Amino acid sequence: MAEFLLELFSEEIPARMQERAGEDLARLLTEKLTAAGLSVPAAQVHTGMRRLTVVFGDLAERTEDVREERKGPRVGAPEKALAGFLRGAGLESVDQCETQSDAKGEFYVAVVNKPGRDTRDLLAEIVPSACNEMPWPKSMRWGQRSERWVRPLKRIVCLFGGAVAPLEWAGVAA
Repeated sequence: MAEFLLELFSEEIPARMQERAGEDLARLLTEKLTAAGLSVPAAQVHTGMRRLTVVFGDLAERTEDVREERKGPRVGAPEKALAGFLRGAGLESVDQCETQSDAKGEFYVAVVNKPGRDTRDLLAEIVPSACNEMPWPKSMRWGQRSERWVRPLKRIVCLFGGAVAPLEWAGVAA
């Protein structure tokens, strides 16, 4: 378990937007971390004239491995049904499937094992995605950038377990 700290430093954020922006950023990060398969503790949010800071304590350093089973057509089903099932499951032949039986007969099951990922790697995807989705009442672009923020972004501090978690958003590297 490690602590995750994200601080976004920009030009002055209007006072009426600061508290809501901190809550929105914490909510977006929580949703994305949870969707990635992490158990997320409550966030601590700190806001100021130029800073939005979100801190999560005790975040797992890696997501869990996932074993996913997809039930397919019955054994002896038409070729088109098998081909569609295999394509959807990302398999090449029925030899890669298991067979299981229930009251209706035998059917194919595709077992997909997804290995866990390092949280540090996930943060490089999750933080920019959350920043892109920030619901500012009024935002702007700066320079040649397409990203939008309330004011031009100057710095990003992203620490996970006391070390820098490398990421980049809006041309600013952590």
